[in-house]
Amino acid sequence: MVNREYRVIVDKDTNFDEGWTSTATPNMLYNYNEPSIDECEEIDGVFYATYATWVVEVEKVIEMATPNGVEFITIPVGEYGLRP
Repeated sequence: MVNREYRVIVDKDTNFDEGWTSTATPNMLYNYNEPSIDECEEIDGVFYATYATWVVEVEKVIEMATPNGVEFITIPVGEYGLRP
């Protein structure tokens, strides 16, 4: 399993606390690496934030404790956490 990093344009209205989910991994929340726009790289007045995706190169089975007991979830090969 590896991470792939992306750099995207953000602005003062970007909610750094909100994050996003992936339909394939609905129990995981993805966020920007920077906690606020103040931590972002600025080039000529444009702000850039980074985030990392989760790249599964070999199918994974994850064991999760839930209120109903232990569940096993299969994560197929793919890249998860791409920002919508």
